[in-house]
Amino acid sequence: MDNGEASSDPSTGEARMTIEGGLAYFPGLAQQRVLSFDRLTAPERQEIATLAEDAHFFDCTPDGRRPGPDARTYTLGLTINGRSRDLCVAEPISDPSLARLVTTVRRLASQG
Repeated sequence: MDNGEASSDPSTGEARMTIEGGLAYFPGLAQQRVLSFDRLTAPERQEIATLAEDAHFFDCTPDGRRPGPDARTYTLGLTINGRSRDLCVAEPISDPSLARLVTTVRRLASQG
């Protein structure tokens, strides 16, 4: 149910990210990072919601590409205002909006 409310503050939700692959990847050390929206500032929550809308995160079709050698694969999960989805994307991420969303969630996850 999308009622175009990206401009309102998404007060509930979370962002999840798992990174696999890349140079010097150790599968046993890969962990999912979870960012609960109640631990983020209102501008950070809004930034994630706006980027998700710009990337059509909840509606886009996965590109299905396999990652190249030493490339990373990101499994990005978002739950925003009751909508939830997990999406797997490989480097290089061809959609600039989706790339910004992945970069933002990765940055915020590394701060927590």
